[in-house]
Order: sequence, then structure tokens, then C-alpha cells
Amino acid sequence: MPDQRKTLRDAVSRYMPLKTAADFCDDNAARVGEKEALVDGRRRLTWAQMAELSDALALALLDLGLERDGRVLIQMPNSAELFLARLACEKAGLRLVTVAPSLRRAELEPIIRFTRPEVAILPAEYRGFRHLELLEQVRVPDLRHVLAAWEEVPAGCLSVEEIFSRPVPAERRRRLSATRYGVEDVCQLATTSGSTGVPKCAAVPLYTRLLTAWMHLQRFQVGEDDTLCAVTAIISGVADGLVYNGVCQAGARVVLVDRFDPRLTCETVTRERANVLPLVPTMISRLLALEDLDDHDLSSLRIVVSHGSSLPHDVGHAAEARLGCRIMQGYGSVDCGGLCATSWDDRPEVRIGAVGRPLEGNEIRIMDGDGHELPRGETGRLWVRGLPSDARFLDNPELNARRRADGFLDLQEWGRMDEQGNIYLMGRDQDLIIRGGQNIFPPDLENLLVRHPKVREAAVVGYADPEMGERIAACVVPEDGASLTLEEVTEFLRDQGLAPFKRPDRLEVMDGFPKVASGDKVDKRALRGSLT
Repeated sequence: MPDQRKTLRDAVSRYMPLKTAADFCDDNAARVGEKEALVDGRRRLTWAQMAELSDALALALLDLGLERDGRVLIQMPNSAELFLARLACEKAGLRLVTVAPSLRRAELEPIIRFTRPEVAILPAEYRGFRHLELLEQVRVPDLRHVLAAWEEVPAGCLSVEEIFSRPVPAERRRRLSATRYGVEDVCQLATTSGSTGVPKCAAVPLYTRLLTAWMHLQRFQVGEDDTLCAVTAIISGVADGLVYNGVCQAGARVVLVDRFDPRLTCETVTRERANVLPLVPTMISRLLALEDLDDHDLSSLRIVVSHGSSLPHDVGHAAEARLGCRIMQGYGSVDCGGLCATSWDDRPEVRIGAVGRPLEGNEIRIMDGDGHELPRGETGRLWVRGLPSDARFLDNPELNARRRADGFLDLQEWGRMDEQGNIYLMGRDQDLIIRGGQNIFPPDLENLLVRHPKVREAAVVGYADPEMGERIAACVVPEDGASLTLEEVTEFLRDQGLAPFKRPDRLEVMDGFPKVASGDKVDKRALRGSLT
């Protein structure tokens, strides 16, 4: 094991310093301690305060009797408490089970039974939902301590705010030098319902997200003078890599917003003069639809990083024109880590149409159904191996074996690679529509549908048909007050040059689309289930 750890550290050191986010945080405290580091709806913290508060929380967790690799569950929205808990667990040598605040009993109960945390950190209530009451309903004997965030601290809970108020003497702080994790250790147990329904957990070595962040900083040209605004959750995706890890690596500044609202996002960017804003495509569309968008001063915004799902081309181009920024893309998976990213100097058609080249250290292959590698330009299944994408499913050897071959992970995604190595996504396995024996990739239609002047958002799914096997349903969210018919859509797609076999058999006009538990991406499983 020591030789294996040394080999791993040597491999990581070829790309970045052997430091965790907590190490970088403490370095920033020593180097630029009075610089503002984090802003949320409740507080503003300098790097010195970040180091001090995360030390206090780390020591408080250890004082509860947790041993190395003990498990702490956290169910918090974007907040200082969530950011600091991640740093604290790295310092204390504890594994943080990260759970989206939108998860309810059906998802939370199996996660708790599977991961068996000893401590939970969460608010008593958030946005009208009683999280502590739910926790009590699914609590197991292993879960001995509950830390309540924010003002309400029910009986039997410890107060996070009281922990933060405790001074940390130097001799106490020295204890953390013996407990803190290295880059090769697993600190996060990431939970997700993703696009496949049942929650699963990934054991995430720190180096996977650290490397992803380090490469995003370079490719997106983000540095210590930038302010990053996070409205997507900092426990997954680009906001995990670039915002949580990247802010610490660069010594930049982060503004955390607990939920996405188009107007609130614009107001926050304007007030805090944010430069970098990660968003999923649906959020970009909703931002562009804001009636008073042009009344907000977004001149500070340099970069919008699209992630989470495919970005319709017209939405990307419209965002650059309306927001005056540059669209970048990051592609990854909770199951494994960071995969690809575009670069600042890429051509617009690459930055908007592709998810970029594999991150340094990653190797991506495009394979056919028989496991043969396909030439560039042909569409097939994506497989990846490499340091930034090296996470594994927790305590699930069967799933790890089923999804991996020769070290490569089956991403269950379809795509192609161009001659320059850029990856173009075509859709997930379960999203592929086979109509009369012909393969239809939903992005082909979705990219065209959002060009229609009456369409704000589009999602295409298949539905069962006894004659054709599957038929095509185009689901759209119209612009305010607009009406739309299947005949209009069919004529528009014909004028756009779409092949007849790809045109929808059915149109569903909807007020909005169901989202996965994280609230960021369209839940196509639920969308298909809603069709009768």
C-alpha cells in the first residue's frame, strides 16, 4: 500500500502540487489572510477566517469521537457551512457524505442505511421543509450526533454557530497536522440520483476533483483576481471542481447562492461583480428569458461555464451575445470525475458545440457495440480512464466490474471525437430513441427546436409504439403567451433540413420540465413516464 500511494502521488505531482483544498486554504490564510474569500447570504469571510472556522469545525468533529475515515453526512444548500464542512473533513481525516437538500425520504433513507454516517450536519428548516424532522424519521443507531446549522438549534442538537464561535488555541490546531488527508485519500462520498433513478454513491479520491479544478483554472484562464459565483451545487459538477477546489487553489473569491433564480442571479453578479458563473443549459435559457435582463449591469461577467447536460447551440450563441461573455464547457460525471473541458482560445463553434478535449491524464475512447474502437468522426459509446476520472462506486464491486473494462469506465454516453480531439455529446444510453430500427439522438432535434422563436426550452424523448418500437415526442416550454402546434414544429424542422425519420410524432407543450433530485438537469425518465 505505501508503494501504491507513492506511485499515485508521483503521478498527481506531474500536473499539480500535492495539496488538498484545505492545504491551499491554509496557505491563502498565511499569504493573503485579510483578502475576502467567501460571501453567502449570511456572512463574509476572509481567508484567515476560513482557515480558523474550518479548524474549529474539524476539531469539534474529532472531539465527538470520530476516528479516521469516520462518516459525516451533510445536507446543505450552497452556504459557508457547506464549504467549511468540506474543508473541515479534509483536515480531520473524515469522509463527507454529500446529499442534495432536495432529496426526500425515498432517497435519503437508503443513503443513510448504506453509508452509515455517525454525524449529520443540516439546517432544521430550509425553504419551508423540516430537514431535521425527516432525519429523525430515517435515523439509524450509528448516527449519534446532529449538528444544526443556522439560527434554529432544536433540543438534542449541537450548534454549528456555537462551534464557529470557539477560539482555537495553537496547541489544539496542531492536532490536525496528524489527521488531515492527503491528495490520494477518499474524502467525499458523493450521492446522486443522476439520470438513472436509484441513488448510488461514489468514493471520490481528492486528487480527481483537485486535478479537474487545476486544469479548469488553466483552460478557462481563471485566477486569484476573479470572483466566482456558484448557483449550482458545490458538491458536484463544475461547481465542485472549479468553485470549491479551484477557488482554494487560485486564492480567488467565491459568492455562494443557495438556489437558482434568474433575477437573483443577475442581482448577485451585479452586486458582487462576479466574473465566472457556472450554469446548466436550462438555467442559461431561463436567464436569457428574463424580461429585464438588459437592465442588469453584467459587464463584470467574463465566463459562463455550461455543464450538466448538452448546450443547445443557439442558446450558447445567444448567451454570448446577450451577456457579453465567453461560453466555456466542462464535462464530467459524479460517478468518476472530470472528463473534458473547452479552452479559452478554442474557436466559438468548439466552445459552444463541443465539451472540449479530454483533461490531461484522461484517455477517452469511442467504441462500437462490440467493444471495437471507432475512428474519429464516428459516433459510439464513450469510455474513459485516467487520474481526473478515477473515482469508484462505494462498496459495489459488481457495479464497478460491470461498468469497467481494462481500466476504462463505460460512461453510458454516446458521442464522437473530431480530428483535434474535441468530444461532441449525442446523448445518454437511455435517451437514445430507436424508431423503426433507426437511431435518433435527441440533441439533433433539441438543438433545432430551440431555434424556433416560440420555444424557450426543448427536450426530446421516446415513447413505446407497437408498430415502430418507439416514436418521438418533442416536449417544449414555450415563450410566454405563445401557442404551438405539431404542424408548425414539423414545418419548421423540415425547413431546417432535418431528415423525415427524425421529425417528432407528437408535441407536448409544458409549463416546465421535471428535474433530477439535484434540481439542475431535466429528468428524462420522469418526462417519459409523464407521457400517456
